Amino acid sequence: MRRSAFLLALLFATPACAQTAPSLPPGEGRDLVASVCTGCHNLNTIVQIRDGSGGWRQFVNYMIMKGAQVSVHDSDTIVAYLTTNFGPNSPPAAGAPPAAAVNLPPGTGKDLVEGRCVTCHDLTRVVASRRQKTDWDAIVANMVSRGASATAEERQTIVAYLAAQFGP
Repeated sequence: MRRSAFLLALLFATPACAQTAPSLPPGEGRDLVASVCTGCHNLNTIVQIRDGSGGWRQFVNYMIMKGAQVSVHDSDTIVAYLTTNFGPNSPPAAGAPPAAAVNLPPGTGKDLVEGRCVTCHDLTRVVASRRQKTDWDAIVANMVSRGASATAEERQTIVAYLAAQFGP
């Protein structure tokens, strides 16, 4: 009986995610992200985002607007750290869950979606969505403003593909 009580106490004292939680890579800003950001978010949320400097700046500014207590200097350090370690084409964080394999339907623009969109996130978001062409256009424009690489022509090809394959 005592052993069962001890095991139950140990189970509840140790978070279930402790063994699989991702870790933050070393670097200037790591301690700030660990203390400031994890006050509201778990690391899985943070380490799965792949964003450019502009996108991370938007996230950080929004969090400050929502009440995060961060100085201007610290916000610059946080954005630099996140961009360096969780920017486009960054490797997955240690301990982060693997992305699901997604096979997109054939069509003009598939290669662009597979080559550009996956630099920041996996494609499960895309295949789970049904949106109007104007919505896809706004989303792709937002991604480009955050640092995604696409010419104006490539952007339109991506939007046309997404609207054709994942429209309403």
